[in-house]
Amino acid sequence: MTETWGQWVGQSVNGKFRLRRYLGGSEHSAVFLTDYDDREPQTAAIKLIAENAPDAERQLDSWRLAATVLSHPHLIQLFQAGRCKIGDVKLVYVVMERADEDLSQIIPQRSLTETEATDMLKPALDVLAYIHAKGSVHGRIKPANIMACGDQLKLSSDGLRRTGDPIIGRGPYGPPEAVASPAGDVWSLAMTMVEALTQHVPAWDTNSPANPVVSDTLPAPLLDIARHCLLRDPNQRWTIADITSRLDPAVPMRPPRQQPVEPVASPASPRYLIPAVLVLLLMVAAVISLKVLNREPKTQAESGAAIEKSAPKTSPEPRPPENMAASEKKQAARNEEKNPGDVPAAAAPVQPTAPEKAPVVTPSSQEVIHRVIPDASQSALDTIRGTVRVSIRAHVDPSGDVADVTVDSPGPSKYFARLAQQAAQQWKFSPNGTTSDWILRFEFTTTGAKAFSTRAAQ
Repeated sequence: MTETWGQWVGQSVNGKFRLRRYLGGSEHSAVFLTDYDDREPQTAAIKLIAENAPDAERQLDSWRLAATVLSHPHLIQLFQAGRCKIGDVKLVYVVMERADEDLSQIIPQRSLTETEATDMLKPALDVLAYIHAKGSVHGRIKPANIMACGDQLKLSSDGLRRTGDPIIGRGPYGPPEAVASPAGDVWSLAMTMVEALTQHVPAWDTNSPANPVVSDTLPAPLLDIARHCLLRDPNQRWTIADITSRLDPAVPMRPPRQQPVEPVASPASPRYLIPAVLVLLLMVAAVISLKVLNREPKTQAESGAAIEKSAPKTSPEPRPPENMAASEKKQAARNEEKNPGDVPAAAAPVQPTAPEKAPVVTPSSQEVIHRVIPDASQSALDTIRGTVRVSIRAHVDPSGDVADVTVDSPGPSKYFARLAQQAAQQWKFSPNGTTSDWILRFEFTTTGAKAFSTRAAQ
C-alpha cells in the first residue's frame, strides 16, 4: 500500500481527523499530519495501520492501554485510538502528540558528542524504568523513535507491548531473543547509543554466538555501558538501574553478575587436612562474631512495627513506646549518624550520659491513617547493596493532609530519594487542629521498601 498512502491526503478519518500532509510510512502503516481537539485545535500526528496487517489488533489494544494508563513527561502522549475506513480499506488508527524531529534525522548529518549522548540517555532511562514498572516494554527503541518535542526529549509510545509478547520484525536494533522484555529494551537502547556516537550500528552476526563488536573509541563510561548491554545472554546484560548507576556515580551499583564455577575435585593430603579444618573453624567463628557485633540497637522510631511494602496501607500507625530511656534514644541517633550508608552500625557499649534536656519525639494523639510505600521496580532494588535510607520531613496541616515535604537525608541515590518524596506526599494523618511535622524514614533493600514514622519535636 506504499503508493496508496500519499493519495489519501485530504481524506478524513471518521469525519473528525483530516489528513493534512503525508509524513511517511511503510507497506502496512503511514503517518499523516492532522489536527486534534475541535475547540482549540492543535497540530498532531495520526498513524494508520491496515486492519489485516500482522499484529494490528494487538497494536490497537496497546494504544488504548497507553492512552489511558501511561503518562510520563518523556513519553509521546496518545490522544485517541480506534478503527476507521477510508474507501474500501479498513484501518486502525491512533492520534498522538507530534514531534518536531527525531534522532534518525540527525545521525546522517553528524554524530552526537559524549555530552549529547548522555543527555539523551538520562530521560530515556527514566521513561523506560517507568514503563517497565507498569509491566510493559517499549519494544522498538531506535533513532526514529527518540524524538524532540520543543526542548524535551521523548520516546514514542505507539509501539508499546507487554513483557513476554513475541517480537515481530527484529530489525537492526532488536535483541537476539524472540520475546519482548526489559533486557531487550536495554539491548536496543545500547545499539541506538552506539550508532548515535559513531553513525554506524554495531556489527554482529545473528547466527554467531559472539557479541556485537563495539569500537573502543567511545568515551569510557559509554563504552562500558555498550559492552555490558550488548551481550547475547539477556540475563547477563546490565539493567536500566545499572546504566543509571554508571552515569551517576552517586547511585549505588549492583555487583557484577558472576557465572557459577564448578568445583574441581582433587585429592587432599592428610598432612594439610588438619590445618585446613582449623582455618575453616576460625573463619566460621569470625563470621558469628561479626553477626553478633553488627546487631543494630533499635531507635524509638523503629520500635514501632515496620511497614512492609506488602502490608495494608491503611492500618493505624503504632505509637512508639514511652518508656525508652533518653540515653538509649541519643545513642541510637548517634549510631545512625555515624553509619548513614548501606552497612548496619555495630552496637557500641552505651556510656553513661547526662540527662537529656528534651526528648527527640514529642507525644501526640495524632496518628497516621493512610501511608504509601514507595513503588520501586525490582530492577532498581537489585542494584542495592545493604540498605538505602531516605529521611523525609512532612509538614502536615490541621486537617491531616501533607502540605509540603522536604528531604532531610537523601541517602546515596537520587532515584530512591525521589520515590520516597513522592510517596510521602500521599500520606494522610488524623486531624489535629494544628500544623505538625513528621519524620518519615524509608528503607530500601533488595526485597522491597519499609517505612517508619515519628512525630518531630516542636
